[in-house]
Amino acid sequence: MEKELRYEILKAIPELNDQIYPTNAPEEAKKPYLVYARISTKKIKTLEGYTDKQALSFMFSVMATKYGDMVNLRDKIEKVLLSLPHKKVGSDSSIFIEDLSINNIDETWESQLKINRGIIDFTIYY
Repeated sequence: MEKELRYEILKAIPELNDQIYPTNAPEEAKKPYLVYARISTKKIKTLEGYTDKQALSFMFSVMATKYGDMVNLRDKIEKVLLSLPHKKVGSDSSIFIEDLSINNIDETWESQLKINRGIIDFTIYY
């Protein structure tokens, strides 16, 4: 699913090309950039057993030196995420997104890094 999400984000926000990182960004990463991490995986089970459906929760961290740049990029990413339900995604359109829930949107100042962090916590159902 991570590959498909990256594809959809880069298609809509080409300025993030080579600026999306799993779990951590390298120190020399050019700002702004996006860091993502899967924070939970739920396999869907019915009375007949496990299905091929999943609910994955992610945390996206939008990192930018300027607060306005962070907010702008976070809003663009949120718009992409909200466009995904009831859509096939990925370069080969192989994954159908049934639904998506935004769990939380937040922001913070990372004083050690001297950077603004915009956070989007969401769950994707497919």
